[in-house]
Amino acid sequence: MSRREILLVHNGASLVGRNACERAVGILRAGGFDPRPLSAATAQALSRDLTATLRNASTRIAAVVAVGGDGMVHLVLQSLNRLREQGVEFPFGLIPAGSGNDLARFHGVPVGDVERAAGRVLRGLESPERSMDLVHVTCADGSHHVCATAVCLGLDARVNARANRWSSVTHSVKYVAALAVEAVSMRARRYDLSWTGPDGACHVSDRTLTFLALTNTSSIGGGLTIVPRADPTDGSGELFMVSDVGALRLAWLFPRLFLGTHESLREVTVVPATAATVAAHGIPSEPRDAAYGDGERLGPLPASLKVLPAAVRVLL
Repeated sequence: MSRREILLVHNGASLVGRNACERAVGILRAGGFDPRPLSAATAQALSRDLTATLRNASTRIAAVVAVGGDGMVHLVLQSLNRLREQGVEFPFGLIPAGSGNDLARFHGVPVGDVERAAGRVLRGLESPERSMDLVHVTCADGSHHVCATAVCLGLDARVNARANRWSSVTHSVKYVAALAVEAVSMRARRYDLSWTGPDGACHVSDRTLTFLALTNTSSIGGGLTIVPRADPTDGSGELFMVSDVGALRLAWLFPRLFLGTHESLREVTVVPATAATVAAHGIPSEPRDAAYGDGERLGPLPASLKVLPAAVRVLL
């Protein structure tokens, strides 16, 4: 009987990703599985090939492992969610080999140690099942997405957009630098918000905000901890809001985000939410009024968000 396969999904154009994939192969093979690297020339082609592979070889595949950063996590989860909606589920593993590794940091997956990360995949396959919530997002253009870490909707989304254009800079550094650039000309936006709490109560508000995000895990931007107590297994996300602040006040607040001591500040509000809708108040959305999830552009506002409890089995 042939051994079951573990798909290693990676960016073939990334030297770091290719090297990590090659190193993981030996560990997973020694663990009794048949590692199968999967890459493609573009993200669109990789997503298409991954979905087709999962459909055609579902009985042979023991796990799907993203080898890369949060962007690769995001790509893999789209395919896994599509198959889950059709009744076929696969365990998800992660070997960090990218610039933004917020999901790996949250779960304590070793960053920069491929062998230990691959070992965690093997141990996860031998352990009782663990699942993680995802956040489903529907954007104004009709596109649908699932996200593992956070969905950014305010200045944080615009910072993300700028940081993504600086591909030669490491993620955590470029996020801070992009925030500094955006802060110079920033203006808070007024948003129409509605959200549902874990108790089923509905809340409606319009607020002028600088930062606005629905988080599933604790950090964005490669280590900026915005919701220290986030729990991606409780069926609820955390709506993170920072009220209108000027550039100088933001500069004073920013170090406290790294230290995780900002939640007591009057400008910061964190509330649990199982679903939310977000739109720019009273004016047409600008092109840069977009939702970003797992560091990737999702689509324009307005956006509807919903937490999907226990949506993916994880080997983290």
